[in-house]
Amino acid sequence: MTLTYNQIIQRIKSLANNHRQIRNCYKGLVTDFLTDRTTLYPSAFLQDNGSGNISVSNRGTTYPFRIFILDLVHLSEDTKTNEQDVMSDCMLIALDLIAQFSSFNYTDWRISADNPTQFVVEDENDFIAGVTVDFSIKVLFNKDKCQIPFSDAPIYIDYQTKYVQDMTYIATGSEGTTLTIPQIVGKKILLITRESMVQYEVSNNPNTTEFVWDGNNITLGLETNVGERYLILYRNY
Repeated sequence: MTLTYNQIIQRIKSLANNHRQIRNCYKGLVTDFLTDRTTLYPSAFLQDNGSGNISVSNRGTTYPFRIFILDLVHLSEDTKTNEQDVMSDCMLIALDLIAQFSSFNYTDWRISADNPTQFVVEDENDFIAGVTVDFSIKVLFNKDKCQIPFSDAPIYIDYQTKYVQDMTYIATGSEGTTLTIPQIVGKKILLITRESMVQYEVSNNPNTTEFVWDGNNITLGLETNVGERYLILYRNY
């Protein structure tokens, strides 16, 4: 069973909350929490980050995220050094989380190989600093049609493509060894009989019981006769 978007978020939050240096992991726009005086620090803030991807060829669904690791900066005469210390500590926490996300214990998802980071400082309300990490989670897209909640789903069948069609051609005797029949141009020939004799397809140099088909012309190994009857079975590719 592939992971859902909700399950991915719950696992990320669970791993972040189990880190002993993180007091809480929030999901949503980080700006919503920065103005909230009840926000606990240091904290992780998870938010969606741009467009995901559903790949049919690679059988995967990719969810992009950005996680903020932020903490309060102690204001003092040495605030700049304190800010740097906070950034360093938050980067270590981010490294821990990426290591957890990519653990071999989780075989039902895969984290992106390269994950851009950026240091941030915010002093609009509280004076905080930290780091952001952009990453994506890829899970299996197994195209399981059995679990789709459809009833009476329409099924399209191209009958012209699926059904074998037949035609009869009567030779004039002037064709020589080449039959050009507009009705079958571009079709797949399944069988040709010449009077009562089956003709076998070859790639070149046909003998008297063989033919070559190039999608436009049937080349025979023997010239046609007046009134000769050909039965041709064919279908669309």
